Amino acid sequence: MLKREELSSDRIDQLVADARKAGYDFFLSREEREASLAEALAHYAPGEDAWVFAYGSLMWNPAIEFAEASPCRVEGWRRSFCFWTPLGRGTPELPGLMLGLERGDGCEGIAYRLAPEQVRSELAILWNREMLSGVYQARWVPTLLRDGRTVTAVTFVVDNKHCQYCGDLPIDRVAHHIAFAEGRRGACRDYLANTAAHARALDIHDPYVEGLVERVALLRGEATIPSVPPNSLAFGA
Repeated sequence: MLKREELSSDRIDQLVADARKAGYDFFLSREEREASLAEALAHYAPGEDAWVFAYGSLMWNPAIEFAEASPCRVEGWRRSFCFWTPLGRGTPELPGLMLGLERGDGCEGIAYRLAPEQVRSELAILWNREMLSGVYQARWVPTLLRDGRTVTAVTFVVDNKHCQYCGDLPIDRVAHHIAFAEGRRGACRDYLANTAAHARALDIHDPYVEGLVERVALLRGEATIPSVPPNSLAFGA
């Protein structure tokens, strides 16, 4: 599990320096991360709550403090294993794949509410986590909470012009990399499994994720986990 203290600017600066020494010169500097955060905060009204939309590891390992969490849905975007990670959950020889948001029908996840006094400190931690390489672009998106409220939440969509982007991979190749890639932050298959398990616990049914769980299990010769059907608590019911 990623811990909060691992996301300090000093720790991230060292990680970026190590990555650049290894030849990954697309990692963002502290100044670039801070500039990206300032650009996002230009759309935030000081003194108000801010919301964060989580769809992957932020659902099960947020590492930020928040005042409220709610299942939610955003329209126009979908989860996709669409960019390479040659360090965190893979290697240069066998890179892993990570989730980003690409254009699609919709995506369910968790919305975290940050109280006004939490906004700048927690978003700074979030930017240290998510804006390492610049493969993400921050977006404020309309977000429907399961209790019927509509809020605007910041989230991270993939930049399909970035060198890590690989959104056109065949699904069998996606499954292979998830099944066997491992890196300093662990196995890529664990990232998938945790995302799927947390989605099920929230009564979220994502056929794309469940299909990959089954394909990965078959590749590894393991028993599959039956897909969870949608129920009356899910959006669109």
